[in-house]
Amino acid sequence: MRKFVYLFAAATLLLLVGTVQAREEWGAPAAKLAQDDVEVSTERTQLNINNMAMWIQSDGWSARNPLNGNSGVTYPRSTDQVIFQDGIIWGGRVKDGNDQELRVGGQTYEIGTVPGVIESKGVAQDRDTARLYRIRRDWATADLRLDASEVLNIGLSQVTDAHEEAVRAQYERDWMEWPADQGAPYYDNDSNGNYDPSVDEPGLANADQVIWFAINDLDQGATTNLYGSLPIGLETQVTLWGYARSDALGDVIFKKYKIIYKGTAEATDDAVIEDMYFAQWSDPDLGDFGDDFAGADVGLSLGYVYNSIDDDSHYVTFGLAPPAAGYDFLQGPIVPVYQLDDDGNIAVDDDGNQLLDESSVAIFNDGLRSGYKNLPMTAFVYFAAGSAISDPELGEYIGTQQWYNLLRGFQPQDDVENPVPYTNPLTNTDTKFTLDGDPTRATGWNDGVPLPAGDRRIVLATGPFEMALGDTQEVVVALLGGISTDRLRSVSKLKFTDQFVQDAYNSFFQVPKPPAQPNVRLVELDQTIVLNWGWDPESVTKTESGGSPGFDFEGYNVYQLPSAEATLDQATKIATFDLVNGVTTILGIALDEQSGVVLDVPLQIGNDGGLQRYITMTSDAIRGGPLVNGQQYYFAVTAYSRATSEEAATITTLESSPQNIICVPQAAPLGIARTHEEPGEVLPVEHTKGIGDASVWAMVIDPTALQQAAYKVTFNDDATWSLSRGGEILVDRESNISLDESYPIVDGLQVKVGNLVFTNPTTYKSAAVTNDANPDDGDLHLWGDGTLFGYNDGYGSTFWEGGGAGDNRLVRDIEFRFTGVWDADSTAIVEGGSMATLGGVSGGSGERDIAAHPFKPAEVSDSTGAFLQRVPFEIWDVEDPDNPRQLNAVFYDRGADGSRDDGSVVYHQTYNMPGRDYITIVHTDYDPTKIHELTDDNTTWVYFFYQGGASVWSTGDVMKITIGNTVVAGEDEFEFSVTAETYSEALAKENVDKINVFPNPYLGVNTAETSRYSHFVTFSHLPPKANIRIFDMSGTLVRTIEKDDPSQFTRWDLQNQNQLPVASGMYIAHIELPGLGESRILKLAVIQEQQFLESF
Repeated sequence: MRKFVYLFAAATLLLLVGTVQAREEWGAPAAKLAQDDVEVSTERTQLNINNMAMWIQSDGWSARNPLNGNSGVTYPRSTDQVIFQDGIIWGGRVKDGNDQELRVGGQTYEIGTVPGVIESKGVAQDRDTARLYRIRRDWATADLRLDASEVLNIGLSQVTDAHEEAVRAQYERDWMEWPADQGAPYYDNDSNGNYDPSVDEPGLANADQVIWFAINDLDQGATTNLYGSLPIGLETQVTLWGYARSDALGDVIFKKYKIIYKGTAEATDDAVIEDMYFAQWSDPDLGDFGDDFAGADVGLSLGYVYNSIDDDSHYVTFGLAPPAAGYDFLQGPIVPVYQLDDDGNIAVDDDGNQLLDESSVAIFNDGLRSGYKNLPMTAFVYFAAGSAISDPELGEYIGTQQWYNLLRGFQPQDDVENPVPYTNPLTNTDTKFTLDGDPTRATGWNDGVPLPAGDRRIVLATGPFEMALGDTQEVVVALLGGISTDRLRSVSKLKFTDQFVQDAYNSFFQVPKPPAQPNVRLVELDQTIVLNWGWDPESVTKTESGGSPGFDFEGYNVYQLPSAEATLDQATKIATFDLVNGVTTILGIALDEQSGVVLDVPLQIGNDGGLQRYITMTSDAIRGGPLVNGQQYYFAVTAYSRATSEEAATITTLESSPQNIICVPQAAPLGIARTHEEPGEVLPVEHTKGIGDASVWAMVIDPTALQQAAYKVTFNDDATWSLSRGGEILVDRESNISLDESYPIVDGLQVKVGNLVFTNPTTYKSAAVTNDANPDDGDLHLWGDGTLFGYNDGYGSTFWEGGGAGDNRLVRDIEFRFTGVWDADSTAIVEGGSMATLGGVSGGSGERDIAAHPFKPAEVSDSTGAFLQRVPFEIWDVEDPDNPRQLNAVFYDRGADGSRDDGSVVYHQTYNMPGRDYITIVHTDYDPTKIHELTDDNTTWVYFFYQGGASVWSTGDVMKITIGNTVVAGEDEFEFSVTAETYSEALAKENVDKINVFPNPYLGVNTAETSRYSHFVTFSHLPPKANIRIFDMSGTLVRTIEKDDPSQFTRWDLQNQNQLPVASGMYIAHIELPGLGESRILKLAVIQEQQFLESF
């Protein structure tokens, strides 16, 4: 269907001025924009910070593309349109001294307003000085390519740096010139009521993007062209805002209308507008406008559009079910609420003044006003184009009368005094709320009766209220979308979103914020893509701070998307990196996509796998197979948080909005050589100073960011380590020694440090036995860790009361050398071994008396006195293998038991592993004649052997116990070197033959094309500067392409110099490389697809 507002005359005018009719074919190519002269309009723009994008113009033209007249609200963003046009309509009985009392104004297919504020009664601002202002907080750093594509109405592939920077410059200008003096909202940071740009900040409600402009209705030509009414003298300040979020707020555009009755020049001082109404009018076109249904949820003050059939011919091309879209009166006009007396009459005070009911509260002027209430939606009506009930007549006063009936919930007829109501066909009763059933449950009056699906109009009205000259009213409307797995679940999703949005608005948007968006650096390699968001420590800290009180950062998600403009609803999640904290699945209230019911569902699914701030990808998660060089892929990285008290939280998790990243795998550019080509390569690291035990890994993350440099890892007194390059500290006082994946990434490297201790160790590092047959590995248990006995360590100082505290001697390696010879007929070691002090005895059923020990010398009379005993081993300090030192030992014999028939005590010989003797090393030079105490200050480690089998020690056995060496600040250093990529002109010339063009042949389509109006082939392996001349087979020059940018790719759009498609055939590309003095000639076959006219 096509709308022709002025029939033949209008059609003729459209042809003359070069505009287009109301619904031009979707997706038609826009006019090309000159790249060297980019101008960003201040008369029209888009609110496009989230999943919905909407056009707006400075005169109030809304939700329609002003550049081509097409539909102007896209949802999900960068897919298809849901609204053709919308506007606000007001009407009332104006008593200002003019004979025309009933007046209507606003915007529909004609615009009854003009830019500018009303400076005084009847005097408007010069419209040439009035304009739109659009701001966003991150304008200086944001990726604005998609934004530029939308506001400049060009394809994303056509956006250049000049386009993006022009949009950025306009953001900056609007930020600096923010018109707070005209009423534009701002944060009054110093609370003085005056806007100071050096202190205060433009914006409202913590929004991520804001548009502000003012309009008025003082232009009689505009108001009469609309519906024949005279001006009223209304100034309307319009504020649009949105949130860059991945939750429900990311599917909403908020519209605030601040209406001030300033009057016309002739208005009397007692002028008043009685029985005034306000409406949100919309002509929704959801994809294909020929299959639309409308509906209303009165309880939610929601009017909406949805699809009548399962598939929409437009959305199916995106692989999407039809969405739903609608409008909600979040804040209606305020009206007084009065106290009532016992008779039900309005109560008055002693002076006869009516008394307000202070218990009633309304939202107004970003606060609360007692004694008032906000009106809800008081009528919802619809009609269909071409039906018996159709659009009010433009340009005629009858349109005013028809609209005033619509505003009051009646049919759009011209008899205001005898309006015709709508009738519910199911109940045969009059109603002001049409289509108020529930299509998701097939209950009540739903669209399709009595009208078939088609092109709908919807009107959400609120009123009546009164405005005296000088009064202000506010209305806030949410334009929102919902998309799910089918058309009716999209309606359920829309209603769920609406409830969330209303709650957020009622709390003045005191809703928690998600974590900051990760700052992702893209690395494009040969059939490989690396996303690195750990390179910027400030960004990492900002992201992982959590975002809002009551929420803790939890992890990162990585997605692959089907297109540059796709949303998370269309994405494939390929990885989650979350904290190791026992939190995996996070549940929350949301719409269950399968049942269409609001349930407690998993919102985030982690794995407790630990944080990682990079990912290397070599395969296509959407289409399968390896990544292909030259092909565009689309990825996004988000951060999510969790509520610290999930049970009590309405919102349990928040995820940052995605920033879609366009990635093109590619071989190294012409002339570039890389020593380290593969991400994940581990570089050799040398321990250049000190003896401390530590593991230091240097792994390549980004081969393109490597520096030609030597690096050094050093250690600090506060148990941290640092990384430096040429004396410059790159990582300062890092405490992570876990060897996980969360280490910082600098210079394209991730350096990990671990397997170390900064203080004396609490146990040994390893034990190795040199023996060909015995003992069996399964029988040997070496216990040298005091924690096995409830102690904090295995030191003599804690194992034996008063023992040595231990120092650097604790980190020296030890050998037990079994050199003793055992007399098989006795329990004695007859030769070899060493002399050690027997300091105590126990065993069997309890403690034993050392005096009863059979090897106690007779001269030792004290029953508790220690004595020297030959043991089968020697203990050696082998920290310096070239200079070993024999040490002393004290042992505690636990080999006694009561197993003999005569009850006498048996003491196990120490060659048996079951001896389980505690052996305490005394770290002094070996002295076979000196008795040592267990409490000696020189005691270090306490060991004993225990076995579960029949193994015994044999002469010649050696057990080496390795102790981890403590890392010492200022003494231990590790170093490694890195080779950066290099450029060689000789190599570049050598590789000129790699320059290619693909696809070749071009057979009507390129898998990289995202629009049927965009066709191209790509030249690859080009140097920064290249001149490409394309000839047909007759030698005629068809197109010249001048390349001057860092990319190794450039495209030919298969058009000639006149921007017309070239014919099918063979072409010759002559490629000149002025920087190299080389050239290359390629042949290219082009077979164009057959063209069919779809709209004429």
